[in-house]
Amino acid sequence: MNNPATKKILAVVIGVVVFVGLVFLYFSVFGTRAADFEPRDVVVSNIEKNSVRATWATGVDTQGVVEYGTTPTALNFFAPEATKGKTHSLDLTLLSPNTTYYFDIRVGDKKYDNGGVPWTFTTKGAESSVAAPTSAPTQAVSASEPTPFQRLQISDGTNCTETDCEKIKLLLGKGCSTQDYFLCLKKLTPTP
Repeated sequence: MNNPATKKILAVVIGVVVFVGLVFLYFSVFGTRAADFEPRDVVVSNIEKNSVRATWATGVDTQGVVEYGTTPTALNFFAPEATKGKTHSLDLTLLSPNTTYYFDIRVGDKKYDNGGVPWTFTTKGAESSVAAPTSAPTQAVSASEPTPFQRLQISDGTNCTETDCEKIKLLLGKGCSTQDYFLCLKKLTPTP
């Protein structure tokens, strides 16, 4: 043991063991805490034309901010939580009807999203007024039994005799199909 080379090797081995132990200890203590801040079970509910409710949970008491916008790359609106907690519920208001929104959740200085992309929701559309019919129907239809279809014919595209793409477009559903239209467009497009 008096050999200096043996002492150096023993010191290096002990140093490596201590280093690995400290790294393992560090990640076991501090590595799991980051996951506790991460939002999970993110749900968008109570979707209305001008508001929604976003809810999520965290492993520790946190106070989050929902950052949202109408494009995934520009989340320009912010809705902060009032208090800290492990269960979170936040109402997003003053939204536009029939609009798709994107959002992520910021906890501290870290942003969380849905696996690399923002979460998304679409608000309800504005209700349109339904006009009542001006006259009663002349033919009574029995609502007790549906009328069975005896034969359903699906066009295979051979009924369309037009070669002009604009005429095919006008005859969609009247003998010509979208397949005929796209085949016509494909013939017109020169390939390199």
